[in-house]
Amino acid sequence: MADRIVLHIGAPKTGTTFLQAVLFHNQERLADCGVLVPGSSRRDHGLAATGARQRADGGRREDWLRMVSQVRAWPGTAVISNEWFSMATADAAHRAVEELGPAETHLVFTARDFVDQVPAAWQETVKLGRSSSVDDFMASLHKQRGRWRWSVLDPVLALDRWRGDLPVDQIHVVTVPPRGSAPSLLWERFARVCQVSSDAFETLLDQARESLGAESARLLQRSGPLLRQAVDADNGHWNESYRWIQRYVSHQLLAPRGGSRITMRPCDVDALRERSSLTVKALAAAGYDVVGDLADLTSADPPAGARHPDDVTDAELLDVALPLAADLLGEVRVQTLRADAAEGRLQAAANARATDPSNSDDSGH
Repeated sequence: MADRIVLHIGAPKTGTTFLQAVLFHNQERLADCGVLVPGSSRRDHGLAATGARQRADGGRREDWLRMVSQVRAWPGTAVISNEWFSMATADAAHRAVEELGPAETHLVFTARDFVDQVPAAWQETVKLGRSSSVDDFMASLHKQRGRWRWSVLDPVLALDRWRGDLPVDQIHVVTVPPRGSAPSLLWERFARVCQVSSDAFETLLDQARESLGAESARLLQRSGPLLRQAVDADNGHWNESYRWIQRYVSHQLLAPRGGSRITMRPCDVDALRERSSLTVKALAAAGYDVVGDLADLTSADPPAGARHPDDVTDAELLDVALPLAADLLGEVRVQTLRADAAEGRLQAAANARATDPSNSDDSGH
């Protein structure tokens, strides 16, 4: 059994994708240092997080228990990372920590200034074809169910459910460095919890841009219901909106175009600052191990030139939509040419078989 387990439970939109990319890119090197990253991809950890949150008869429980088995067979440190562990109920969290025992389990929560985190979280909803405004999204964070809520984003609320009987020195809050910091700084902080030297691992990875400009986000918000209907996201497989709207339209076509950063109305920014301040006070009082600086959680201002998506004009939407339409038509053409070529090869093979004398019934035998 691993003698030390680092369980990174969230939160979403706090650099988790970057950290997980570094972990898997350096998986073999970490193993050489005595640190196991179980599974073969980030998806395995996502499935495990789903299984850990489910009841004993849940359909994904086996994914979690399989990962626990891998960890049990490892003699050193193991790292499990997925932002959606933060959705777990107190009962599910207690069970997960218990199932990882008797290893010494360390919880890690990566935390970010809400002024930056909330607009980034809203982006993820429009990338799936959801049409709510950023204002409505913020108002909805107080709900008790769903993926996007304060009980998932706020480290105080999430750790209250997860901490159980763990000593406070086994609960770590890693703060996301301020905008403009070196990209490797977040990894350096996370590596400190894993008790490895951050310098030994490659962090300059070629990662696709995932952030949308305000103009592209507004276009997706306006067109979301039509896009979901086009890919049958509401009736088809749950992955359809991820495959086509998020990965293809959002990440592959729109994100590279950049655009203005997204911000919220001044009154909402003030409300987020106030909540961040209360969160920092509660974290300090809890006595958790803070890796970084709690001041990172209250230092963000809306970026220069940032815009509220509702302020994007119809003319600006057209400037985004026209190149997007051209890109989509170009892709239709490429796929049609490939299909035509494949059909041509099949027809040529069929013609060859039809004219081959060895295939004739009148072969003299």
